[in-house]
Amino acid sequence: MRSEDDRRTAEPDNAGPRTVEAHARDRRAGLVGVLRPHARDLALVVLALVFFAVAWPTYFITHSAWTVLVPVIAALGALPVAAARRSPFLAWGAVAIACAVSVPLRAESTFALGWPVVFHLALAVCLAAVILVERPVRVAVAVGVTILLMALNPGAEVSVGWMIGAAVFSAVVLLVRWLAVSRRQLENSNLRLARESERTLRQSELRLLAEERNHLARDLHDVVAHQMSMIVVQSQSAPYRLQGVTPAVHAEFDSIAETARAALDEVRGLLGVLRTDAENPTVEPVGVAQIEPTLRAARRSGVDITWQLGGQMDTIDETAGVVLHRVLQESLANAARHAPGGLVVVTLAVSTVDADGAPPAVTLEVDSGPAAPGALVVPGEGGGSGIAGMSARVRAVGGAFAALPASDGGFTVTATVPLRDGTGRGPGRGPGRV
Repeated sequence: MRSEDDRRTAEPDNAGPRTVEAHARDRRAGLVGVLRPHARDLALVVLALVFFAVAWPTYFITHSAWTVLVPVIAALGALPVAAARRSPFLAWGAVAIACAVSVPLRAESTFALGWPVVFHLALAVCLAAVILVERPVRVAVAVGVTILLMALNPGAEVSVGWMIGAAVFSAVVLLVRWLAVSRRQLENSNLRLARESERTLRQSELRLLAEERNHLARDLHDVVAHQMSMIVVQSQSAPYRLQGVTPAVHAEFDSIAETARAALDEVRGLLGVLRTDAENPTVEPVGVAQIEPTLRAARRSGVDITWQLGGQMDTIDETAGVVLHRVLQESLANAARHAPGGLVVVTLAVSTVDADGAPPAVTLEVDSGPAAPGALVVPGEGGGSGIAGMSARVRAVGGAFAALPASDGGFTVTATVPLRDGTGRGPGRGPGRV
């Protein structure tokens, strides 16, 4: 699947203005995504500077302190607002300290608060930031200390009122946090639901595909295999049904019958592979190229395995590769299930045409030893179809299959599959025959 940029690049020239607009829109969206967090930080910095600019000159009106200490206290009670987004708990702690320090410095008896109004605002901003983003323990500490801090305001009515106000303010912000968390959880649930629906849809498509493959296999068998069988029968019976057939014509009919019979065997083998693959649909690649990756994956999963691949692997055709890979997968699964910890030896050998005229073939042998001492072997219920399925696969393409227990308690699976020759003809056909 091509990316959005590839699709835009592949559009014709008359789509140029729209492509430029799309690129500009993407750049603006990316710029907004980058600047949005920085804009929030900038707003907090501006707010902190405003608080500091107001707190410094007005601090002398309600409180009495050394002149050199006033800017320090004002900075401690106002500037931490700039860090409320990055370090909310530390910012709240600094403002709370400035408020507590200002209580004994109050000089105006008519002033009903223990610290300047700007400090109250800064404390509210930092407390809200703590409640919204910090861990529950820090939230509890910040809320509890803030409510106790309000008790330092002069007068019982004022202090009680501010304690109730701090509690109500904290409850409102907690409600906002709960709503935000609930919305995030709802979005995550919707995302998981969408993924599950997509997975279910994919599995349904695979089932439909498997049904189509089975249907196709049945149709091919009913139509193609039947017609090819008729060709074989007609070719074999023609010399006896027709008069005046010479030996050369008789040999030609025999050649046609042999070629049709070999083609019929190949069609039946391909149909067998098609059916067995449709029974267990998968999106993973299957074939001779996946044999060594499968062996390495088994080793990574903890199987004590060694292997030897001999001969020209590139001569293995697609049909034989699929059959051998499936047999290897089933054999390794059986070894891991029934003999955990045992040594598994895999040998694959590709043979060419020898002096006796034997057709080329590839032999796969999986020798799994007994389970390791102390290994936990889960008792099986029996009745599995793994060996029967492997045997059916191999015999469907004209091969030989054997699965026998070894004397040491292990198990040996051997599969020999005939190969097509370099011309694409199946084994057993003479040169020059089509």
